[in-house]
Amino acid sequence: MRTVSGRPCLTARLSRALALDGNPLRRASDRAEAWIRAGLLAVFLTAGPVAAIAAWHWAAHAGVPSATVQAHTVRAVLLRPAVGPGGPAAVAWGAPVPVQARWQSADGSARTGEVPAPAGTPAGTVVTVRLNASGRVASPPEPGAFASAATTLAIITLAMVAIALLAALRMVQSFLNWRRLAAWGAAWAATGPRWTGRRS
Repeated sequence: MRTVSGRPCLTARLSRALALDGNPLRRASDRAEAWIRAGLLAVFLTAGPVAAIAAWHWAAHAGVPSATVQAHTVRAVLLRPAVGPGGPAAVAWGAPVPVQARWQSADGSARTGEVPAPAGTPAGTVVTVRLNASGRVASPPEPGAFASAATTLAIITLAMVAIALLAALRMVQSFLNWRRLAAWGAAWAATGPRWTGRRS
């Protein structure tokens, strides 16, 4: 029974990627590049998630206060029952509908206007209403608006960390390639005349 040689084992591939396989043809720059690549990967795997989580928390906590500072809540009394335009179907659904209500503003004056209330709420019910800085009724924030924006910022942050590390790797590779070309030129200047018979 013949044994078919497969791919090298994980340890052999890892040692080859890190230039630890004892290959005599490897230069010091090759080993340096392999270790720099591994170091940048380790930085991405550790700093990338940390930066993304920090960006998510910053966006989540920065968005919530900006919305809550601009709005405050008051208690309003419904002047009419909350009945949706769809009649009983809207009442069964329980969706918020606009209804006339009265509340007291910050300066003590009585205000009336339309406020959102769950369909089917009877007149005289006290509901909590959000008002903006000018005293007008403000719509409630969407439940996932801040979380969605924070998640988007976290993904963008992770991508920016990856791009920055790839740019750093490209600069390192360009420098090492320049060093390799300089070393090849110096080696050829030393050994070339012996092969070609030309003397400088």
